[in-house]
Amino acid sequence: MTSAAATLVAGALLLFPGSAPATILWSQPGATLVCNNGQGEDLFHGAVKPQDSNSTSTLYFRFHVDPLADSATKSIGDFDAGFMFFEHGEEHFGLGNSREAWAYCAVNITNSLKGYVDLNSATPEPGFNWEYMRTGTPKYIAFKVEYVPGHNARVTAWLNPNLSLGATEINQPTNIVTRFEAKATFDEIRLLHRGGKGGWKFSQLVVATSFEDLLFSHFWQRGWFFAVAGGGLLVGVAGTAQLLERRCTQRQIRRLERESAVATERARIARDIHDELGASLTKIHKLAEMLDEQNESRNHAGTIPRTISRTARDTIQTMDEIVWAVNPKNDTLKEMADYLVYFTQDFLQPSGIACSLDVPLKLPDLTVTAEVRHNVFMVVKEALNNAVKHAAAQQVRFAFDCTANQLSVEIADNGRGFSPAATTPAGNGLENMRRRMGAIGGEFDLQSEPGCGTTVRLRVLFQAGKVGAP
Repeated sequence: MTSAAATLVAGALLLFPGSAPATILWSQPGATLVCNNGQGEDLFHGAVKPQDSNSTSTLYFRFHVDPLADSATKSIGDFDAGFMFFEHGEEHFGLGNSREAWAYCAVNITNSLKGYVDLNSATPEPGFNWEYMRTGTPKYIAFKVEYVPGHNARVTAWLNPNLSLGATEINQPTNIVTRFEAKATFDEIRLLHRGGKGGWKFSQLVVATSFEDLLFSHFWQRGWFFAVAGGGLLVGVAGTAQLLERRCTQRQIRRLERESAVATERARIARDIHDELGASLTKIHKLAEMLDEQNESRNHAGTIPRTISRTARDTIQTMDEIVWAVNPKNDTLKEMADYLVYFTQDFLQPSGIACSLDVPLKLPDLTVTAEVRHNVFMVVKEALNNAVKHAAAQQVRFAFDCTANQLSVEIADNGRGFSPAATTPAGNGLENMRRRMGAIGGEFDLQSEPGCGTTVRLRVLFQAGKVGAP
C-alpha cells in the first residue's frame, strides 16, 4: 500500500466512533425466570466493580421484564419483584414492583411518599400517576445512578424509554421519567421475586457507562459495522489506488524502455553509418583524389575524378549531418547550438563571406528531439545556401537564443535582397523551409527587399521541458 493510501485509511478509521472500545461493563441478553426465590442470587459474580459511599462513578442499567403472574389491582399487592441492589447482604434499593408502592416503582425507598418514587406511565390509569403491573404486558426499564461521595446517589429512571439508534437520555418524553435519591451502594445485584405463582421473566440485562450503550440497533447500524465496512471500503479504495499507481508505473517503465530502445537503436544506426558508409565514402574520396592527381600529370583531363571527389565529399558531409541528427547524445540545446555554429562557419568559409555570431555562452538544459534538430538544421542550411548562391552578400549574421518559452534562430545577410512576393517558391526552397518548420510546430518568417538584404527567423516553442512537440 502506498504511503498516501495508508494515511488515508488510518485517518478515516478515526472518523468512525464505532471503532472505539465498547463501554458495556456487563450484559446478559438471555431470559431468566425468577419465581419465589427469596433474597435472590447475585448476577455479576465480580464482573462489575462494587460501588461504595466514596464512589464517583455514573452507571447505566437496562432490563426487560415480563410479569407472568402477580397482576396488581388498586388494592395492596402482596409481592415484591425487581432488579435489586445489595450490600453486605442488606437490600438497599431496586426497580421493579413492591407491596409498599403498589406499582412499577423504585423498591425499598424509605420515607418516601407514594407516587414520588413511581415510574410514571405514558398512559396511567385515571386518578393515578403510576402504572400497575399486568400479566402479559412486558416493559423495559432503564435507569442511571450517579454516585456522590458522602451522599445518597442520584437516580434517573425511564419506563419504556425510546431505545432506538439515535435516542439519548435528554430527548426522552418527560412523562416516562422520574428522579430521586437513594442509597445505591452495592457489592451484589440480584433478581428477586416474592409472591404468587408464575414469577417474572427478566431479559436484555445491560450495565454500561453511557446511555448510548443501552440502545438497540440492527447489526448494520452498530459502530463496529461502520468501522469494519468503512475500513473495508477504504482498504478497497487504497487497493484500487495502489493498482492504478502500479499500472501507471508499469506504463512509465514501458515508455522509458521504449525510449531507451529507440535511443539505443539510433546510436547503433549512427555508429553503423559512420563506421561502414563513412569509411567507404572516405576511401572513394581518397581514390578519386589519387586518380585526379595522375590524370592531371598526364593530360589534364581530371573532370570526372574531380566530380567523383566532390560528390564523395558532399556525401560524407551529408552523412555527417545525418549522424548528428540521429545520435541521441546530441539531443540537447547546447549540442544543437554548437553544431549549427560549426556548420555555419564551415559553410561560409570557402565563399569568403564574413560570419558574425550571436550565441549565449550559457543555454538552458533542454532536450531537443532529433526531428526538431534535423528540420531546424535543414532550414538553416537552405538559408545559408541562398545567401552564398543568390545574395552576393559580404557578411552573414547567425543568432541563436532562448527567450521566454521559445527557441529563436536568425540568419541575416547584407546581400542584394529580393521581393518575396515575386519569387517562385520552387526556385529558392522557401516553401520547403516553411513546410519543415510547420512539421515541428514552429514558425518561419522571411523579410527581404531589393538592395536591403534578407533575414530568416525561426521560432520553436518549449513544451514539457523539450523544444518542440513532446
